[in-house]
Amino acid sequence: MSTLLTITEGWTKTLDAFTLKANGTALSLTGLTVTMVLKDRNGDAVDTDGDLTPDQDQVTNPGVIRYTPDAADFVAAKSPYTVRFKVVDGDGAIAFFPNGDADQIVVVKP
Repeated sequence: MSTLLTITEGWTKTLDAFTLKANGTALSLTGLTVTMVLKDRNGDAVDTDGDLTPDQDQVTNPGVIRYTPDAADFVAAKSPYTVRFKVVDGDGAIAFFPNGDADQIVVVKP
């Protein structure tokens, strides 16, 4: 598990872009459904519905997706959080990024 970033509680500005890669190559998200699986240290899911935005140009920026957290998404007392992305294709096949242990986000008090 690697720490992706440290964030301050209450942050609502769009985070730096995430790039989803398969075998080291950025994966075009065209035609795929991407959801974020974000959980607090207790394993409770954080609602990220409507907070993800894939880059509109998946030819130039394949795999690029951005997340804009709500004010209540990250609470220092519930840190660290785990994060991974679930990708579903048109046939219903599912892949996770990362495909091993989830990455980590550490939250600090303002």
